[in-house]
Amino acid sequence: MNATSASGTRHRIQKGRRAVPGSDPRIDTLLNMLMALTSEVAILRERLDAHERLAALRQFTGPDAVDAYQPDEEAQETRARLRERLIAKVCRPLVADGVVDQ
Repeated sequence: MNATSASGTRHRIQKGRRAVPGSDPRIDTLLNMLMALTSEVAILRERLDAHERLAALRQFTGPDAVDAYQPDEEAQETRARLRERLIAKVCRPLVADGVVDQ
């Protein structure tokens, strides 16, 4: 299941590392782990949303039905808001400490 914003653009996960002079490699590893887990949580939330919406329609909610589910515009906007809120919440301490830029 791919993440798509309300505007229809696809979000891509950057692969590989960018060198940051003077940064501790352990911190870099932890940040990569944190972002990977955040990505998985976002995917799980979208799959749960698909299950809930299919259940409300009283449709079978097996893995194939969830994979085939196409959210309407309202659902896409809701998902985009939740995804942005999740990222902001996870990254808030990093932004506050100056570890990452907004």
